[in-house]
This record gives sequence, structure tokens and C-alpha cells, in this order.
Amino acid sequence: MQKTIIKNIETGISKNCDILHKNEKVLEIVIEDTTIKLTLKKNKPNDKYYIGKFSNMDFQSEG
Repeated sequence: MQKTIIKNIETGISKNCDILHKNEKVLEIVIEDTTIKLTLKKNKPNDKYYIGKFSNMDFQSEG
């Protein structure tokens, strides 16, 4: 399974994740050792980061 790292934008804390689905606009991941699933999106295909929210926290990942 492919892996990536997500980062909490506010706190700077990073976590390892497994990639469930990835294309040029959407990244679906599960944080390792949890059942937390996140969907991150790019506003434009040329953006560097996928961005998403979970429990009022903002996350980003390069995918």
C-alpha cells in the first residue's frame, strides 16, 4: 500500500498515512493505527498540497 504524511497546519504535528485513493484532485487516506479516514482535495490540479478538514483541524499533504 502507498504511504504519505499529513501535517496539521496549526500545530505542525505530522502523521503517517495509508493512501486509499489518489488522483490529481482528491486524496483519500487513513491515519496509521487508527480508523480515521480523511479526504483531502486540491483547489487546482497544479497546487502542491492536498488540503482537508477533520474535527475543526486543517490538514495538508503532498500525497
